[in-house]
Amino acid sequence: MISQLNQRERIFVTVGGIALALALLYLAVLMPYRGALTRLDKQIAARSQQLQEVKSLRAQYLAMQQQILQVEMRVKNSENFSALTFIENLVERTAGRENLVSMRPQSPMPQNEFTIDSVEVKLEKLSLRQVLELLWGVESATTPMQVRNLYLKQRFDDHSLLDASMTITALRKSA
Repeated sequence: MISQLNQRERIFVTVGGIALALALLYLAVLMPYRGALTRLDKQIAARSQQLQEVKSLRAQYLAMQQQILQVEMRVKNSENFSALTFIENLVERTAGRENLVSMRPQSPMPQNEFTIDSVEVKLEKLSLRQVLELLWGVESATTPMQVRNLYLKQRFDDHSLLDASMTITALRKSA
């Protein structure tokens, strides 16, 4: 069949065949290869981002583990700890006994191997410095303590003084 074609037609058929072969090569090999490369590049970027997230989560996990160890060390010696006595001494040191209106212990709440003791404290005629010292004393206690509720009210007779009402909780190991 090709032998019956003249020279010009043979050139057209050969060029057409080469063009068809190149088009097939491009569509069957190069396009899928480029698509695969693009897809793999996107996967590499996504996996790199996931790796960064995992590294960040690992750092957070290690920091939390360290915090847990610190709390466990603080709780270890808290079996004979009395939150009421500690808070009473703290209030006496920072605010003075004359500013203490009331201290009302609430019933302990057992949770697993720990007990949460709560004390409601009402104080009056405190300076802002005294309130901050009291909060710092609770924060830096040897046993884990936390101010759950804090209500500050400016006094009507002296605007530089505050009345404070707070609930302080302490975590101790159950006996």
